[in-house]
Amino acid sequence: MNIELRLLKSFQMVADHLNFRRAAEELNLTQPALSRQIQQLEEEIGKPLFDRDKRSVKLTHAGRFLYGRVAELLNDVEALVKETREAANGERGALALGYTESAMASFLPSLLRSLRQRLPKVLLQLKQEHSEQLAREVSLQRLDAAIISLVGNVHGITSTPIATEAMGIVLPDNHPLTVKKEISLLSLAKENFILFPYQVNPGLFSNIMSSCQNAGFVPKIIEEAQSRILAVNMVAAGLGVTFLSENLAYYCGQGTVFKPLKNPKPLMQYYLVEPANGENPCVVELKKILKL
Repeated sequence: MNIELRLLKSFQMVADHLNFRRAAEELNLTQPALSRQIQQLEEEIGKPLFDRDKRSVKLTHAGRFLYGRVAELLNDVEALVKETREAANGERGALALGYTESAMASFLPSLLRSLRQRLPKVLLQLKQEHSEQLAREVSLQRLDAAIISLVGNVHGITSTPIATEAMGIVLPDNHPLTVKKEISLLSLAKENFILFPYQVNPGLFSNIMSSCQNAGFVPKIIEEAQSRILAVNMVAAGLGVTFLSENLAYYCGQGTVFKPLKNPKPLMQYYLVEPANGENPCVVELKKILKL
């Protein structure tokens, strides 16, 4: 059975008016053409849908049943077509987006708000992870896109710079430099530094080292911390000082003080990564918000 939607629409119009002439006028058809469509529909169903004579047109039992269902069916089809167009335009569907903790502490909340306002019909699925893990999941197309600070050597993805974030310094609360509003890198030349391992974020690590060297010194790294919280706690313990992005300054609790750095200062770079052959139109809309 292969019933065309136009036959159902013609049936609905005749059932609405119970008059072939008026229905034909509404459909912009000739009356014989409309009669042939109803006949074709009746042949497909295998039962008559109208009792008709020269004076009147009435629905049969089968016709009344079909009439009770056809409006809902046609509305569902129209809605499906509309939603399919919206999905093709990135206005409907799902977007699995990965992000790092630092991105969520920075520009990501306002980006997500803009995304929700622009695409209210898109189901947003968020996942927080480290940059390398997010990049792998994007390459495997488990995520549609991710916002990360380290791209690495993951194949099958494309990356686009989207934001930078300034780094500051975390000092013990009894450090003499806490009275300063901003601190120059050179004033930290004799400090012991607590830094993350190079492999955690090679780009940022190299940026920090080159910034210090440009200021006239090589930082003395006495401890490595796998997490920012651990690094801040080490500062609180008086082991040294550490770099921290300005948007994570709230990590500094009792025993520590965050201070902005004077320019030039290290910067953290954020990237939008997506599958090299990705086709999710919602990512296209996300990139429009990012003005990419």
